[in-house]
Amino acid sequence: MVTTPGGRRLRTMVDGDGDTLVVLEAGLGASALYWHAVVQLLRNDFRVVAYDRAGMGGSDPFDGRRTLDVLAADLRSVIDAFPHRRAILVGHSWGGPIVRVAAVGRDDVAGLVLVDQSDENDPMFFEPAVRWQFAVQSRVVVPLARLGLLARMARSSLERLPQRLRQAVVESSYSPRAAAAVAAEEREVVSELSGLLQRPLAFGDLPIRVISGQRAGRFERRMRAELVRAHLATAQAHAGAEYVPARTAGHMVPISEPELIAAQVIEVAQAG
Repeated sequence: MVTTPGGRRLRTMVDGDGDTLVVLEAGLGASALYWHAVVQLLRNDFRVVAYDRAGMGGSDPFDGRRTLDVLAADLRSVIDAFPHRRAILVGHSWGGPIVRVAAVGRDDVAGLVLVDQSDENDPMFFEPAVRWQFAVQSRVVVPLARLGLLARMARSSLERLPQRLRQAVVESSYSPRAAAAVAAEEREVVSELSGLLQRPLAFGDLPIRVISGQRAGRFERRMRAELVRAHLATAQAHAGAEYVPARTAGHMVPISEPELIAAQVIEVAQAG
């Protein structure tokens, strides 16, 4: 457990050793347990930390708005809890903006790996229909969790996980308690991405890898094409960034292509 300055406890899972710390930031609505395969691939070379955000899994809840600044403050508490010479931050989906905000002003951050991140360069996030979708989801996610429907809806994305781990992820991620944390984060997504678009973060020549899922279902093709374009724009906007296509994965790259993520972490470590 890591304790924040406010006294909340965040459940952390730590493996490996070394003076380079790799911190894995999960996507919206997911326990850190789904990073299992990535941790196994990195543990021999780095100290690897994955953690549950507030209200998820074994972490204490947070009573208040879940803005990027608040989420990044918790991530900084996790980073500071482990002795290290340098840190590499890996963020999946909504974890991408979180690690970027957390990295600002930190001399110990040696690189970022953004894994199919929620990207402010994607105009779809600001369409009225998507705003409405996030608003509705934030209202229905807790009732869906109480009915057990949230877990059923998510199981297909977890199929590649070992059965025991899959059940642990479901229990940690899709309970009514976890759903309340998800709702609090969902309420902030569009406005926080808008803030990043209006005030872009600068990282100089910091090594950054922008991993972008390439696969899309029949009804996801337009959404995927827009997100890929956004990821390309993000990579082009930073001097130290490289665009990396995840050719056999859609959004759940940590489960579908963990080897690709591990390879990019190693590249960033060698570049830093």
